[in-house]
Amino acid sequence: MLTAAAFGVLAAAGVALVALSGALVKLPPRNRRRDAQKFGAAAKPARATKPLALVQVGTAALGALVGYVATGLLGMVVLLAGMGALLPPFMAAPRRRRRQTKQALAWALWSRQLAEQARSGSGLTDSLRGSVSRAPQEIAPTIARVAQTAELHGLEEAFDELASLGNVWEPEVAAGLRMATTSGSGIADPLLDLCGRINDVVELHRARTEAVVALWTQTIALLSLAGGVVAMMYRTNPDYFEPYREGTGQLVLVGLSGLLLAVTAFLVYHSVVREENSVLVPPRRKNRAKDPI
Repeated sequence: MLTAAAFGVLAAAGVALVALSGALVKLPPRNRRRDAQKFGAAAKPARATKPLALVQVGTAALGALVGYVATGLLGMVVLLAGMGALLPPFMAAPRRRRRQTKQALAWALWSRQLAEQARSGSGLTDSLRGSVSRAPQEIAPTIARVAQTAELHGLEEAFDELASLGNVWEPEVAAGLRMATTSGSGIADPLLDLCGRINDVVELHRARTEAVVALWTQTIALLSLAGGVVAMMYRTNPDYFEPYREGTGQLVLVGLSGLLLAVTAFLVYHSVVREENSVLVPPRRKNRAKDPI
């Protein structure tokens, strides 16, 4: 019975990791659609994505099945189903965290490059065009698109398009570039100020990420310890669970499982780094489902 339970847990973890590696892709930024006539090109269609919720439903169902087949305890069914639902966002967190950090560093580096080009005497349009070839790969398509719009339709249209391409960095950078063009003096100093502000935010992001990584590691250790203790108890003394197979015992075990899941959910929620939208972006609707990671 223990072998079946161990195999089931490993299978659930394997299915979750495979599903995450193949199905979880970067969600397309909102507000990307633009007026085709205004920009002279068709709007770029958003990529189809598979919601993380589907993966969570699958792993939760698998966990419930494993709990029922291996133990027959309603509490274990609830516990493994809940763990299956919590596993995908928890395991996807490092991947998203690395992507967020790379994007933040890319915007910091690009703003420095743009400021240095402007300091050499180039105008903002020329600086944008010149920065395309040296832009970090994480944001290179965005920079190329904005530079092309600046050449074809002017800087104001380019700033509007940049602000619409994302919710975190793009609106802030667009606002900084617009301030640089309306400062009444050279654009190099405002761009350097923009670079400094982005660097400050990046440092705050990295400091918070380090704290979250520590909590994520501690959560892994605690979950491993709890799982190991329950498995050893079930292996060495299966009769310990006999009182929980009937009537009130089932309800008590369900309550204990719910309490453990609540604590685990709290740790998982605080073990990930979430993207915080720019203050220039309208807040999400209150009735919109929250992003699990």
